[in-house]
Amino acid sequence: MASKRIEWLDIAKALSIILVVLGHAGHQYLDVYLGWFRIPLFFFLSGVLFKPVWIRDFFSWAAAKMRRLMVPYFAYGILIFAVFNLHNMDMIFEHIATLLYGGRVLQGPYGVFWFITVLLMTQLLLGLMSPLRRGVQVALILALFIIGHTPVLSSYDFFWNVDTVPVAVFYYSLGYYAKDFIVKYNNSFWLAVSSALIAAFFIVLDANGFMTHEMNLKMGRLNNVFMDIIIPLSFFMPVIYVSTVLTRYRIKEVFETVGRYSIVIMYLHLPVNIFFRTVLGYDVTVFEFTCFGVVIPVMLGMLMSRTGVTRRLLLGEKNRVPETAG
Repeated sequence: MASKRIEWLDIAKALSIILVVLGHAGHQYLDVYLGWFRIPLFFFLSGVLFKPVWIRDFFSWAAAKMRRLMVPYFAYGILIFAVFNLHNMDMIFEHIATLLYGGRVLQGPYGVFWFITVLLMTQLLLGLMSPLRRGVQVALILALFIIGHTPVLSSYDFFWNVDTVPVAVFYYSLGYYAKDFIVKYNNSFWLAVSSALIAAFFIVLDANGFMTHEMNLKMGRLNNVFMDIIIPLSFFMPVIYVSTVLTRYRIKEVFETVGRYSIVIMYLHLPVNIFFRTVLGYDVTVFEFTCFGVVIPVMLGMLMSRTGVTRRLLLGEKNRVPETAG
């Protein structure tokens, strides 16, 4: 069951990161509707792998999490700066200070770096909660989710986008709590279809002006607690079902590879396409943006996996290629 779960999980991560890249490609409508669920889905899928932490082990566990996520964070941040500012390296220390603060102040090729710090804080928060009784955990997470919808939070550029954590921990913990349910029903055609019909219903309502829904976790653009639960969740099971179906076909190997290097794609899909547009002067289309943003980072990720130094610095690993890169 574990190997099967990893297969569909890698494929689901592949599909979700492809949707992230596609959403950033500049298509007006795709960006809106993919924004409803792509980042919540990423947190949800990451939460499936979460394991409870004993209090006595928390600090060593937290240190390992920080090393795995923050070493690549700074490595990519410095490398990307060097590529785009080769003749202006005197600004490197100012840039490092900006990386240290992180969050919304990081824009352009660093526009998705906020996700890493939010993911780290979300993992640490649920790790702190994990020794508590399940009912207490759920109550705290729901309370945080409600607090995270406070409009005043989005008016500040918080350190590491910490204001997003109360919302992110809901989707992340849901992946953890629901993993047994997912393993049992990830092959349910009717559950996936029913969920997809609900998602389509909301899209039709929005497209015809009967509702207005926007979701941008980075910028704190949220709606209401109920809609921000039901709408993202309606997209999850269709993606998981498609991922499970793909495990039966040989093309799964392609998607599994993309899934393994999903974090590399997260870091590099914007810099790669900005490089094409600004340095090479090539105005990529939506399709090219998506292809370049997925294929080139995967190729670079495969090269990184060949040496211990790049595995440690850029993949967050010690001595082996990760089974999952998220």
